[in-house]
Amino acid sequence: MGLRNKYTSVVALMIMCTTSIAQSEEMEEIAETVISHEQAQYQDVNEMYGTNFGNKFNINSITETMLENLFFLKPNQIKQFILYRKNFGDFISLMELQAVPDWDAFTIRKILPYLTLETELPLVPTIKQRIKEGEHRFLYRTGGQAKNISENQDRLRHQYKQLINYRFNFRNLLQWGITFEKDAGEKNLADHHSLFASIGNKGILKKMVLGDYTVNMGQGLIHWQGYALGRSSNMLSCYRQGELFRPHTGTDENRFCRGIAVHLQKNAIELAAFVSNKKIDANIITDTANNNAWASSLLLSGLHRTKNELTDKKALQEFIAGANLKLNSRLGKTSLNIIHTAFDHPIKKRNEPYNRFAISGRQWQNASIDHAVSTRVGFLFGEMALDKKGNRAMIAGLIKSLGSKLDIAMHYRNMGIKFRSLASNVFSESQDSGNEKGFFLNINYTPSPLHRLEIFADQYQHDWPSFSHPGKKTGNIYSFQYTYRPNKKTELYGRIQSDNNSLKLRIHVAFMPMPALTCRLRNEIICISSVKGKTERGQLSYLELIYKPPLQPFSASVRCSFYDTEGYATRIYAYERDLPAYYAVPAHYGEGTRAYLVLQYKLGKALQCTGKWSMDKKKNEWRAQLIWQWGP
Repeated sequence: MGLRNKYTSVVALMIMCTTSIAQSEEMEEIAETVISHEQAQYQDVNEMYGTNFGNKFNINSITETMLENLFFLKPNQIKQFILYRKNFGDFISLMELQAVPDWDAFTIRKILPYLTLETELPLVPTIKQRIKEGEHRFLYRTGGQAKNISENQDRLRHQYKQLINYRFNFRNLLQWGITFEKDAGEKNLADHHSLFASIGNKGILKKMVLGDYTVNMGQGLIHWQGYALGRSSNMLSCYRQGELFRPHTGTDENRFCRGIAVHLQKNAIELAAFVSNKKIDANIITDTANNNAWASSLLLSGLHRTKNELTDKKALQEFIAGANLKLNSRLGKTSLNIIHTAFDHPIKKRNEPYNRFAISGRQWQNASIDHAVSTRVGFLFGEMALDKKGNRAMIAGLIKSLGSKLDIAMHYRNMGIKFRSLASNVFSESQDSGNEKGFFLNINYTPSPLHRLEIFADQYQHDWPSFSHPGKKTGNIYSFQYTYRPNKKTELYGRIQSDNNSLKLRIHVAFMPMPALTCRLRNEIICISSVKGKTERGQLSYLELIYKPPLQPFSASVRCSFYDTEGYATRIYAYERDLPAYYAVPAHYGEGTRAYLVLQYKLGKALQCTGKWSMDKKKNEWRAQLIWQWGP
C-alpha cells in the first residue's frame, strides 16, 4: 500500500477539479478531431454518442472492452490499468489513477467523467439486483425547418423530425431499450423502430443480445457496423477497437443486425455466433418479360418521404450469420472470423468499369484472421481476409510509446482490386475495403504540458477505377498541428493540411475570460487547384461563446460564422455544439453567415431540456430535446 499512499496525495486538487468536466465535451472533442479532417468513417455517429452518453462505470468493475469503447485510451494504457488493478486490488480512490503506469494528467482528465467508485458490491449481481438498481432514460427529440404558419398544418406536422427512445441499463450487464424514429417529410411516427435486450457476465455467458444489435469484427476488413475513427491525428485513428456485439442504440435504419447474438467465454477461449434476418432498403429492378427481379443498389439514407423512396423501403430480405473464435493470451488476442450473407433477390450492379468486381448474386461470404498483441516492439495489430472468390486483403499496424513524450502509429494496407465485403469499415482513403494500397504514419510529441505536436502522413493508391475517379489514382495527405496551452484556461492551435490538390490552414483560439465563460475564435482557409489549373479559395471565421456558470442548472452556447467560398468544391466543415447525444457538422459554401443558439436547463438530476436554433441564408432550423433519467 506504500505505492498508493505516495501517489494519492500528489496533485489531488487537479483531480478533484477535473471531475466536473462533462462527458458531452469529451465526445465533442473526439468528433471535432475526426470531422475536421473530413475522414469520419462511421455507420451512425450518433451510435457513439448514444451508447456511452450519461453512463458512469465503476472503476473496480469496468472491463477491458468498456475501456476500449471510450475511444481515447491507447492499448498500453488499458493494459496497464487492468494489470494495476489485478496486482494491487480494488481502487480505494479515483485519485489513485495517478499511480497507473502510462497514465498522465491529460488521460485522467478525459476519463474521470465516466468513472465512479463503488465498493462492497457482489462480483456477480443477481438478475433481481440488476433490475432493481438499474437506471432508466427516456429521450424525446423533435425538430425541423422553420415554416410559414399559413401552410397546411398536417403537412407542417410531417416536416418535423421525431425521435422517441427509452433505455434501461445496469452497468452494461443488463440492458433493454426501444426506439421510434421518423425523418422530416415522413408521415409515420414509427417509420423506423428498434428493440433490444442484452445480458452479460452470467457464468460462461459473456454477452447475449436479442433484437437489434451491431457486429464489429477484427479491424473492419469483412464486417464493422459500429462507429470507427477515420484518418486523423488521433493516435487510435488507425486501430479498430470495440465490443464484438453491441445493442443498436442509434438511428441508422439499415446497417445493423436483427436477431440473436451469443458470446461465450471459458478461461482463455471465446466463442461467439449470431444470426440476423431483416429487410433493408434497396432499388429493385423488375423484368416483367422474363419474370426476373434484382437489386441494382443498396440504399443507406433511411429516407422514406416520396413515392419512389417508399417503394424502395424494406424491399430486400437480408439474412446474415457469422461466428468468431478468439484465443486470449498474456500478450494479446487472436481471432478467426466468418460471415455469410444471403438475399432473396440477387445483386446486379450497372455495367460500369468501377462495378466490374462488385459483389453480385444472392450470396456472399468472407473470412479473416485478426490479432492484437503487445510486444517489446510495440502494440501490433492486423487482419488478413478472404472473400467468396478467394480474393485477399490485409492490413498491419503498430502503436508505440517512446517514453512519456512521444507516440507513433503506423498502418499498412494492401487490399486487392477484386476483394469485396458487404459491411466493411476499414481504415482507408476510400472508407471501404478493396482496391487500395497505402501507408499511414502518425506522430504525437508532447515535450511539455505547454506544447504538443501532432503530425500525420498518408499515401495511397487505387489500381482500378472507382465511382469518383475514372482511372488509376494515387494520392497523399499531410497534416501538421501545433498546440500551445500556456494555462488551463487557454488553448491555441494552428494546423496546415495538404491533400493532393488542396491546402487547408486553420488557426483556433479558446480561452476563459471568467470561470463561467469560454470564448472560441477560428479562422480557416482552403485553396483547391482544379484540373484546368484554376485555383478556388474559401474562408470561414467564427466567434463562439459558451456560458456554463458553476453549480447552476442552465448553460448557453452561441456562435456566429462568416464564410465566403467560390463554390461547393471549397466547402468548409465546422463541428457545432448541439443537443446531448446528437451531432451536427454542416458544410459552409457560397457567401453568407450562419448563427446558432443552444440553451440547456436541468431540473434537478432527473430532467434535462435542451433547444437549438440555427439560421443561415439557406434555411432556418430548430431542435428540441427532453431527457428524463431515473433510478436508485
